[in-house]
Amino acid sequence: MFSNLLSAITGAREEPVIELTQLEKSKLLLKQTLTFETSLKAMDFVLDDKPEQGLLLLDQADNQADTVETSTVLARGVIEFLEATLGFEMDEMKKASETLARAEELSLKSKENSEKLNLKSSSSYAPGTLYAVTYTESCLLHALLMIFSESVIETAKALYKLRKVYFMLQEIFENMRKIEEEKKNNSETSEFPFIDLPYELTEEEKNDEEISTYIEMIQEMRNERLKGEHIGNSPSNERFRDELGLAAFKKLSLNNQKKTFSDSINGKQVSTVDEFISSGVSLCYGILQVVLSLIPPAIGAVLSVVGFKSSRIEGLRLLWNATQSRNVHGCISLLGLMLYYDGPYQFTDSDFDIPAKKITPSLENSEKGSEDENEVSDKVQKSNHTTDLNADLSEIDQLDEDTLLNGGKILEQAVLKTRAVFPNSALWLLNEAKLLASNGKLEEAVELMDSIDVTTIQMRQVKALFVFERAITLVHLREFERAAEDLLFLIDVSDWSHALYSFFAGACYLELWRCHELGIEKYDKAEFYKERATELIFKAPEYLGKRTFKQRNLPFDKFVSRKVTQYNQIKDLLSLDEPLDSIANSPVYELSYFYNSFNRMSLKNVNIAKRVITEYRNPAIDAKDKDAELVKNFLVSLVLRRLGDIKEGCDILDVRVLPEFFSLVNGKVVYVKKAEDPWLYPSALYERALFNWKLKGIDGLEEDKEWLTRAINYAGDYELSTRIGMKIKAALGRVEHSLS
Repeated sequence: MFSNLLSAITGAREEPVIELTQLEKSKLLLKQTLTFETSLKAMDFVLDDKPEQGLLLLDQADNQADTVETSTVLARGVIEFLEATLGFEMDEMKKASETLARAEELSLKSKENSEKLNLKSSSSYAPGTLYAVTYTESCLLHALLMIFSESVIETAKALYKLRKVYFMLQEIFENMRKIEEEKKNNSETSEFPFIDLPYELTEEEKNDEEISTYIEMIQEMRNERLKGEHIGNSPSNERFRDELGLAAFKKLSLNNQKKTFSDSINGKQVSTVDEFISSGVSLCYGILQVVLSLIPPAIGAVLSVVGFKSSRIEGLRLLWNATQSRNVHGCISLLGLMLYYDGPYQFTDSDFDIPAKKITPSLENSEKGSEDENEVSDKVQKSNHTTDLNADLSEIDQLDEDTLLNGGKILEQAVLKTRAVFPNSALWLLNEAKLLASNGKLEEAVELMDSIDVTTIQMRQVKALFVFERAITLVHLREFERAAEDLLFLIDVSDWSHALYSFFAGACYLELWRCHELGIEKYDKAEFYKERATELIFKAPEYLGKRTFKQRNLPFDKFVSRKVTQYNQIKDLLSLDEPLDSIANSPVYELSYFYNSFNRMSLKNVNIAKRVITEYRNPAIDAKDKDAELVKNFLVSLVLRRLGDIKEGCDILDVRVLPEFFSLVNGKVVYVKKAEDPWLYPSALYERALFNWKLKGIDGLEEDKEWLTRAINYAGDYELSTRIGMKIKAALGRVEHSLS
């Protein structure tokens, strides 16, 4: 009998709708809650780099159940989604898509049956709301995977799916708002002895042994999860720190045991179901809002016609709200926020440090050499903390827009809190290291990453991310040999971008060779560096085509292919015997530009970079190819700005770069479309806006807006257009916010 009732709610079988007694309903609801707690625990195992234990727990839950549970299928889909998107591997994406499609199907059936049976699992939400959320979550994740697929038809289906999710989330979110308002206005709220059953228990239920067992198990699982001791670790508050870095970790003491998640909101207990609904909607609707606010204008205009509207501020606030929940929704929200504030797209460029108060930055101390390295590090750190440094995570609803747009201290707190919950996870250690790097503490970031053995990282996709991020940080530090070793290690770890890894490693060796030739450093292994640079750069295209994305090479693979083709053409044109003599600009600086390298280097290393860029000579450089000179002048302008010579750098951009593809004729913008280095032109317009900000401060915001608009309008589907376009649009939104 009970298995038939369970089938009725999960939708695994088509069963006739029957009337249930309150006792039967209570058992169904408690069983449902227990499976959701089990699913949350399984996903947390994965987030602590224990994927096998997480998947084993789901297998055990499925084997013990009389039917397939919606929550365990969704949990498996979320795990596979994380693995797929961390590694961008087509086989993993296909696997995750199939699981999420099954979760969608089960969610709709479970929602329908919950409504028919009038199973009220929440004191706040209508029957079926829980499964409406599981549906939107599985649907959203599935749609994102479909967009990454190889099929145009699948992409079209994904947009339809997103539209459906958008309006469903919008409806649930509006209901959530109304419920919250009603709670605020109604001081007499009903409270029940056990929060996971939103009604009074009958005497029969109170005396039922099975119900008592369920209640005890659920309470124990939830309490352990909230304390962070549910996945084999000691309570998380024993590991919480207020400061980033390995030194702070080593100084950890019992005096720091003061932070942990709470299972209450405004002093009231929260059920597992209410927690899942609230955090799930905040995550999904928040992600949609932020992503929609960042997509290129042309696509955005199309989406707005079919009803999509977005608010970046609302989206960020929703994601921050989700981080307050000690579950997988909070963790994925934090990953999304890290990507927004400090990811590869660098949505919040630390140089665009528009403060909350309209203060024009002083240029009194911006002369070359006026800042020592400690001052530069402090400046970098302050630029990421332009908002209230004392903002507390418990006051998300009160955070102002400037704090939401910048992150700052609250982002550090959230990462440290999550690090305490998942001490075994390289993923969260990596995010702590990224925050150190963004604050100018590159050596500390590498020290933290070196504190673990990468070969022990269980999730292969996390291992690849970890090693690549360390390689980039080593490039910022000009530790090129170690960076090259990490990049080559990735060829054996990751299935993607082998051409990029080979080319980038070769570029690192080339930089070592050039420094040797210039006398900046003398290396006993100089000839080895030269040979490796030649081999790795020119063989990089051999990796192309072996693994493609949407039936074409990845953006950086296109970059590599184009650069090596250029070098070979110059080699033939100049009849060169030495392949490295065909390379004009240092490719390591072109590549590291996309990772904000000049802003993160010390002044000493920026000065070395300037010497290499401006003083190194070879036949390709002496030939003064027009396109190569454009890239060189662009890089020089950025180096000068970083060294404090802002006006000189801006003049180089205005005189030697912009006129080659941009002009104003009778007040109208005229673009010359160039294909040789397609990333350069919109990037130069973006950097011109940044120069203007540095020179004019708040008084130049209107002009900043013009330059950023020009950068967006140059547009088109150029190489690395997504990366650069989203960065430009984010900066434009930041400027518009300050002008409003």
